[in-house]
Amino acid sequence: MKAFRHLDWLAPVAAAFGLAVLVALFAHELRDFRRAVVGWADRDLKVRAELAAATLSEPLATSDFRRIHAFGDDCARDGVRLTVRGAHGGVFFDTLRQGEPEADSLYETASCGEFTVRLGMPLARVLAPVERARKGLVLAGCLGGFAVLIVFFFSYRQRVRIRELARLERFRRDFIADVSHEIKTPLTGILGAVDLMEGDSPLVPLVRKEAKRLNALVQSVLDLARLERGEGAVRPMETDLSDLVDETLRTLTPQAEARGVRLVREPSAESVVVRADPALLSQALSNLVINALRHAGSPDVVVSVRVRDPWVELAVEDHGIGIPPEHRERVFERFHRVDPARAAESGGAGLGLAIVRNIARLHGGEVRLDPVFPKGSRFILRLPRA
Repeated sequence: MKAFRHLDWLAPVAAAFGLAVLVALFAHELRDFRRAVVGWADRDLKVRAELAAATLSEPLATSDFRRIHAFGDDCARDGVRLTVRGAHGGVFFDTLRQGEPEADSLYETASCGEFTVRLGMPLARVLAPVERARKGLVLAGCLGGFAVLIVFFFSYRQRVRIRELARLERFRRDFIADVSHEIKTPLTGILGAVDLMEGDSPLVPLVRKEAKRLNALVQSVLDLARLERGEGAVRPMETDLSDLVDETLRTLTPQAEARGVRLVREPSAESVVVRADPALLSQALSNLVINALRHAGSPDVVVSVRVRDPWVELAVEDHGIGIPPEHRERVFERFHRVDPARAAESGGAGLGLAIVRNIARLHGGEVRLDPVFPKGSRFILRLPRA
């Protein structure tokens, strides 16, 4: 995972790179557009210069200044400068008034007898579409840059938040594991001392019972912390589920008989083999069965194995009080109890199902809860088939 910890910068970096490429492409296209606009205006102005020469040929030949001035006024209203030069290069007529600044313009000339007609169009007018496109490009670039900055900012905040949550989660797991480990050492001594106690005091069985209960709780916490931190390698091997279920149920039969619950093993039509760690898988099945024995209030608990290619489903079903809908999504959370009072009486700590979920994930599977009609619960552990 460390090799990919910087990949969350990929999105903003890609956005910035894409924006830079788009700006470069638009700038290149803008230069081409400018050349095209100037070419169109030059060709248009050349045609207009020839038309102007044709229109002014008669007024210039007859020195009809009234018509020449009228034509010059029309050109000025159209934003075009008209200049007529004589045979010796002197200015015969010019729409630019004396003292008026001369703007940068695009010029085209045409011959009209002994005169030369020149039309000029201001570059600002010619390049007006280009300027609008340039402003649009600048605005789009600014908005895109601002969007990239926002992406960078929120990506950075998300990185900081994820790192902080990961740090807190590591601290929580390490703290629970360390505290549980420290508690287990003196607890083992207490259990040894209780076993050596003699006498008829009623406190001895009570102390022994509660010490064993505390020892089981600490062991569950240690198991869960170990699974969550990924400590201890999973040792997968070809495992026959039928044999594993039979052996696990044989171990749990005394507990079931003590509670007056009958363990039922549904026969399998075929031998089902999975690639899994037998010890962890047996622990998961034991947790599911013990959870049903302690909390379901069912007269029986049914264990079955079914094949749903490419999965194998290991189901533990009871016909007890069931689990309310509002608790079905949370039963696999740590320390979650559907009925805290009932769980405390039965000795549950709310860790068994969380351990089952982690074991399922370590094997590439999952565990889910389905209600049973008319009452009861069915826990299904799904594993990939070997």
